[in-house]
Amino acid sequence: MGQFDQTLGYTLMGVLINTYLTGVIMSQFFTYWTSKYQDPLGMRSLVAFLFIVNATQAAAVIYMSWFYFVTNFTNPDAVASALWPYSFTALTMSILALVNHTFQSWRIYRFTDSKILAAFLLVISLANCGIGVTVAIEMWIFSQISKLAALEPIIEGNLALQCATDAIIAIVMTVMFSRWRSNFFADTDKLLNRLIRTALQSGFFPAVFGLGILLSTRFSRGTYMVSLFSLPIGRIYTHTIMDQLVTREELRGMLSGRGDHLSFPTSIVAPSGTGRIEAIVMNTSATASKEVRNDSFHDVSKES
Repeated sequence: MGQFDQTLGYTLMGVLINTYLTGVIMSQFFTYWTSKYQDPLGMRSLVAFLFIVNATQAAAVIYMSWFYFVTNFTNPDAVASALWPYSFTALTMSILALVNHTFQSWRIYRFTDSKILAAFLLVISLANCGIGVTVAIEMWIFSQISKLAALEPIIEGNLALQCATDAIIAIVMTVMFSRWRSNFFADTDKLLNRLIRTALQSGFFPAVFGLGILLSTRFSRGTYMVSLFSLPIGRIYTHTIMDQLVTREELRGMLSGRGDHLSFPTSIVAPSGTGRIEAIVMNTSATASKEVRNDSFHDVSKES
């Protein structure tokens, strides 16, 4: 291998993956802001916050790549320092993980009406974010790579808790959709099967990247392999939220037989014991446009 294959090589790959995923979520932001949905101020503020955090992190990563690959092109000692975008990325990862876990916990509460489950998920998410912010601050203070070894036990605990939260959310949503599946029509069962698959994917990819960070920290000391997973993981969390927001109408079209898209509902009313669909509303009354809400109720009336 070359001199920088296991240091700057991994960093470059992480920058490329992060930049690609940033482009993906930017297209989702554009779709959201140009959609027909008339979400309340709180939801629109959340999307604006996500945009600012992700755009700032992407700019910081680009600056970091310029610092390593241009400014210090002939300075091999530069790899011994953990530039501030690393700690900033750790901070944004913790914040975006908290936002995603809180959003998913809220959706689970709307689906199940279980305050205990939602509160449990919220508590472990807050604890995980607190640990992550602490790690980011410590990384900012100890800028030398050699000094960051002392933080490894805290980092590993943080990542393990984060992966566990992702897994719990995916399992809960999968079980929830599976229980409803047997009471629906065949077309709706097909939709729920796709929702189950997407629920698994939404927990699988953040967990894979989180495990990648954990295993890299544990078994690849002295390399920058951790950059390959840590730089883009925040974009994975953002994509999960934005996908659920921008594809609400597509799911409605899929249920009514006018579309063939994969998406999430944001609110579902459980079916009656007769096995017929009484109501499946693919949006909350507070988040969808008036046009979508009216069309949804017309579709439900036709099904009934």
